[in-house]
Formats: sequence, C-alpha cells, structure tokens
Amino acid sequence: MEQISNLKRYSFNVVKSLLSQYGFTLQRYHFKFLFSSSNGLYLFDQGRIYKLLSGNYFGVTQLPDNRYLAVSYVQNGTKDERSLALTFRLDGNQACDQQPFEFVSDNNETVVPVRVHQIVCFNQKLWVTNTRQNIVWRCDLTGRIEKEFIYSRKFDYQKGNPATDFVRITARNSADYHHFNSIHIDEHYLYLLAHNSAGVDKSKSSFYLKLDHDFNVIARTDNVGKACHNLVPCEQGFYICDSGNGQLVHPTLPKVQLGYFLRGLALIDEHLIVGGTVSCDDPELRGNGDSRLFFIPKGNSFATVSVSLGRTGDLHDILAI
Repeated sequence: MEQISNLKRYSFNVVKSLLSQYGFTLQRYHFKFLFSSSNGLYLFDQGRIYKLLSGNYFGVTQLPDNRYLAVSYVQNGTKDERSLALTFRLDGNQACDQQPFEFVSDNNETVVPVRVHQIVCFNQKLWVTNTRQNIVWRCDLTGRIEKEFIYSRKFDYQKGNPATDFVRITARNSADYHHFNSIHIDEHYLYLLAHNSAGVDKSKSSFYLKLDHDFNVIARTDNVGKACHNLVPCEQGFYICDSGNGQLVHPTLPKVQLGYFLRGLALIDEHLIVGGTVSCDDPELRGNGDSRLFFIPKGNSFATVSVSLGRTGDLHDILAI
C-alpha cells in the first residue's frame, strides 16, 4: 500500500509540474528566508529580494534572542580564507545592530577558523563546520569552543605563520581531507556531511556521519553523491545536494535533476528550496557565475518555479525565518 501511495504522489507531482511549466497553475512566492552567496547575504520575502550585507557570506543561523549569526571569508582577491563572523538583527528588510563575533579557546584566546561553511544554533549551542581545517566545533553562545571533532586529521596553521595558505595547500593535497561542510541536528543525533573530493583524490564520493552530541561516531553512510552539500531530513531519509552531478537525491523519493552546481537547501512549507550556480570546473569562475533559486514541492521530480538571481556567484546557505 505504501508503494501505491508513493506512486500516486509521484504521478500527481509530475502532472502538477508539467501544468506549471505551461502556465496552467499559479505559483505563489509566499516564502521568507535568508540566503548567502559569494557577493552578499540576502532576504527573500514574499517574492522580493533585499540585499542585507555585502561580502562572501556562507553559513547563517538564528540565535535564541532572535539575532542572526553569519559567517564570511576575508579573501578580498587573495587566498586568505580566514572566516569572520558577525551578529545582526533583522529590522524589516535591513540588517541592523551589526556586531563582530569571535570564537574563543579554553585559554581565552581568540581562535580564527578557516573557510567555515555551515553554522547551526541548536539547544543553546553553536555547531560550526571549520571546513578547511577538517574539524567541527561545538561552542556555547558566547563563542567559547567546548569540544572539537577530528575524524581523520586536523589541518592547522603553520607555527608562527598566521596566513591560511599553508592550511589550504596542505588540506587540498591530503587524502585525509574530507571537507566537512553541512550539519543537521535533532534532539539525539548530529549528522555531518563530507564533500570528500576536495583533497588530493578527486574521485572520492561523498558520505555522512551519524554522531551523538558528544561527537561519538555511531554510523557512516557512503556513496551519497559527488561533491555533496547540505542534508535536510524528509520521510525516513535525507534530501542531499548532489552538487557535482547537478541534482537533489533522496534514498526513496524521486531525484530532481537541475543541471546546476547545487548548494544551500531548506524545506519550507512542504517545498524544497535549493540554490544553484551554473556549473564550472573552476570554483573561482563559478563564484562569479549566474545563480538561481529553485522551488520544488516535496516528493516532486521537477522544480515548479525558479528565480534568476543574476551574477551573485555561488549560493551557500538557505535559512527559513
């Protein structure tokens, strides 16, 4: 019976998608979310898009006091990949009360992560993918690092040298570099997604780990895609951006082939919202390329709506608000 139900839903979604493509159904932009990209942090509100902050923004999360915490790269045309963070409040379509935010060690020393991707606030804790350094942090809400997860190897600064070139070059030339970039957390478990082909072996497929909140590994799921980003729970599994293959995948629901490099994913009001950039082998060129937002009803195999964003470059994170 469950298979018949899934087949009916799949058939209905295919018909609905085809109707929308030919203008027979009305699409409403009733969503509200933040999304980050290579050239800024944006608000999408009822179909209107507002630029909140300029810069190369990646992870963004909401804090318990309704402030937001966002992370960017330094870069400025260089290979410096230090990640800087700030908090802000959303006042209408503007980011107000911007304040710098720092991560701090047990010794009260400021610690600068490298190329942070996703950051998530859950149960009064911050979970930070310190992606280039191949580690994940659990922090309190002040930024104090409580615990550090190292799966294979940590790529640290060169002693006496604050530049991040050493971190980047060492990581990308190592078979131990997994490029952990995305997190999902629930009351019991932490799910950590590894891109896994950013190191010396470009042929590796992506995987994700299931851990408890103290970073003890419980299980590993292999071969979930190529150069993957973001995992969102749905019906006994995860939707995952199979970025290298330009599609959304799920273990039981239809895949969604979009042909873009996909990154940034949220499930809002029974719709998947995913960011896509024109695929390119050169990440630096992709970072300046044309981008789109795709809106896909859960369980559908097609996007019913897509919105062109122009040359915003890579989309990185999507946060429902």
